Amino acid sequence: MVLFVLFFIFVVVVGFVSYFVGQQRIRDMAAFATAHGLTVIGNDWDLGDCGFPLFHAGNRRYWHNVLRGAWSGLPVTYCDYSYVVSDGKNQNTISFSNVIATLGVQMPQVTVSPRSAIGAFAEKSIGAPGIHFESIDFNDRFDVKSSDDAFAVELIDAQMIETLLGLDHSYHVVFGPLYLMVYAHRKPVAEIGSILDATALITQRIPALVRVPEAAPDLPSGV
Repeated sequence: MVLFVLFFIFVVVVGFVSYFVGQQRIRDMAAFATAHGLTVIGNDWDLGDCGFPLFHAGNRRYWHNVLRGAWSGLPVTYCDYSYVVSDGKNQNTISFSNVIATLGVQMPQVTVSPRSAIGAFAEKSIGAPGIHFESIDFNDRFDVKSSDDAFAVELIDAQMIETLLGLDHSYHVVFGPLYLMVYAHRKPVAEIGSILDATALITQRIPALVRVPEAAPDLPSGV
């Protein structure tokens, strides 16, 4: 009985702490949005899955603290995204900070993900799976995958390689089919501006060679 009571108290305390932390993040996000001229959308997510496998992960998915507006002249949408993985009575929630921008063209999807320590070791020793580029540093640090390897090589040219190597080591980048997404595991509000900066910079560095106009569907205002 004593153990049950202690467990119950622990659950209640954790719940209260989680609630107040969440409320503080909402307030901090609102202050960030006001400071940078962004619109607070709240939990109203209207972009669907955007063609990103991440937005299909887990058993349940949630979008919170959605912001929308222009960052360095680029229309963007920010969200706190979480998905829940359930295994019997055990649940694990994985949360991210995501920035999404419209590419303006349709392209094969290219994912650029940081290699794990094991993946980096494998790349340096025997070679790891994924598309390889002329930059050894880039190959050691990133795992690049696409349904169109030739397109990926055109997209990730020398200038893009330099740009991606300059990013925070935790950032993931997904190009296409219609959107660009830069994301990382949930960041403090003070670091969200850096993800937005990275998104704007990456968009500017997309080679003109791959910017072949195609008809794009109508998109929500501000995206």
